[in-house]
Amino acid sequence: MSSLFAAPTGLRAQRGVAGFIAGLSPRGRALLIAVEVVLLLLLWQFLVGTLGLVNAVFFPPPLDVAQGFAELVQQGTLAQNAAVSVQSWLTGFAIAVAIGVPLGLLMGSSVPVDRVFGPIAWTLYAAPAVAYQPLTKAWFGFGTGPVIFLIVISAIFPIMLNLAAGIRTTSPSLIRAARVYGGSRMDVYRKILLPAAVPYLFAGLRQGAVLATIGMVVAELTGSSVGMGAVIIRSANTYNTDQSFAAIMLIVLWSVSMTQLVGLVERWLAPWNRRKGAAS
Repeated sequence: MSSLFAAPTGLRAQRGVAGFIAGLSPRGRALLIAVEVVLLLLLWQFLVGTLGLVNAVFFPPPLDVAQGFAELVQQGTLAQNAAVSVQSWLTGFAIAVAIGVPLGLLMGSSVPVDRVFGPIAWTLYAAPAVAYQPLTKAWFGFGTGPVIFLIVISAIFPIMLNLAAGIRTTSPSLIRAARVYGGSRMDVYRKILLPAAVPYLFAGLRQGAVLATIGMVVAELTGSSVGMGAVIIRSANTYNTDQSFAAIMLIVLWSVSMTQLVGLVERWLAPWNRRKGAAS
């Protein structure tokens, strides 16, 4: 009889592993991720580098990728092109934040503005950023202009729309309470709406950082002679795929680092979000 009410063994084991991971400290979780990455690299090296299950020209093992990275460094290719990509990314993302945050505040706090600009923003957001790439040459010519444009167009909409949604979803009871106690319009905006929208803003910034990286790589792959995307396409065309993989890994590392940096800024500026997440 008791077996009818006992949880399945697999379910208990799953709960045990999930509970163990959930109970880890941030440092413990980082260590667990590092162990997983090392095991994955060892398996990749064994299957491709040792057993040769896949032609290393098309899918180089980790040691070959490390050698490709060293070659990029020695040739000076990495420093030159990474500097161009970082400058373009920072410029484009800063423009997206400078435009997206004010527009998001306006759309979230004003129904007429939201009804006028909301459908336009969602329509532009639905269009793939890569579709603009052929036109950017005519609009901005050659150089980093087209790259920066695709970064801006990729990052601005998640920032703007998430922030607007955060302001619109603020509890009306909080706003009414602030007005009952004599809060001015600015007080409501500064002490109620903006703090409530902070989690949505940083969610948009994290999403925008990833999409900005994708837009940058697409622009550099298809229409730029410099930048990390250009390194990938040049090395792939000459079958130096180890250098291509090294460049791809650096781009992934950059994207992850930027999202983590946004998370650090969020914990610094809005520590109550972290406490709320831990409590839930």
